[in-house]
Amino acid sequence: MNPSDNFSFRFILPQVFGDTVQIKVMEILLRNLIEEQKQAHPIWLNFSDIGEIGHIAKSSSKRILEQLLKQGYIEEKQIETHAQNPPRMIHLVSNHPVMVELLFFFKKARGLL
Repeated sequence: MNPSDNFSFRFILPQVFGDTVQIKVMEILLRNLIEEQKQAHPIWLNFSDIGEIGHIAKSSSKRILEQLLKQGYIEEKQIETHAQNPPRMIHLVSNHPVMVELLFFFKKARGLL
């Protein structure tokens, strides 16, 4: 299954904050968080999925995701495999105070734009 099939949308946050990789990555993660809340369980995305969904170079999305991991805004799930470079699965930390407020803002902006 192609991850971009599930995320066919027009970006909203770049209309407000500018068209940057970081803004696109954050919107993808926020939309994923909304979907998680609907389904009542975490939906893990890998770094490649995020790059593909946002039409972003993998190296650029990786740089942004590494920053978000360091800041504690996203969490990573380790995949046990024999592969040399296993996929890195992540999603937003839904109870982080910054993410709670950002999600509230995103939902409001989505309704207005």
